Amino acid sequence: MIRTLPLLALLMASLSAHAHRVVVDGGSVHLRGALVNSACAVSPESQDLRVEMGQYRSNNFGDVGSYSTVTVPFSLKLVECRRDVASLVGIAFQGLSPAEDPQVFVATSKASGMPGETGLGLALFDARQQLIIPNAPPDYYSPIISEEMTVHFSARYRVISLPLVPGNLLTDVWFTLVYQ
Repeated sequence: MIRTLPLLALLMASLSAHAHRVVVDGGSVHLRGALVNSACAVSPESQDLRVEMGQYRSNNFGDVGSYSTVTVPFSLKLVECRRDVASLVGIAFQGLSPAEDPQVFVATSKASGMPGETGLGLALFDARQQLIIPNAPPDYYSPIISEEMTVHFSARYRVISLPLVPGNLLTDVWFTLVYQ
């Protein structure tokens, strides 16, 4: 038993001397983030908001420029607001605008996927019922007065071209918080 220990140790040493390490470059990892000086956070229920616009009859619309009779309200909830970072917050909306009417967002037919084929655009309004121009800075800023805020908006369809083409409508709009 005593003689086998030195032999075992010698065998282990020789095996480790013959083993060599192979290193293969596997690529790289890029980790990115952002440090922001944001006065508010968007609540989880407002981060991927879905607004059901409902069903409309094409004969309820008038000429180009006319709006649907139905106004659909929606709101965005802001949380963890801090007045010591900023005193006012505005919300800007971005998305595709049709060439026929750059004051509304594109309402695409789910069936065709082609913008503008429906004859309708989607107009957004702030709490004062002022039209929100797509891809522009906010016209109105709300004072940050508490840790939680709810900012109210509404949406309406507007005729951008005739004839109107029936179908399921889809409008994708993104928003950003702008502080003063």
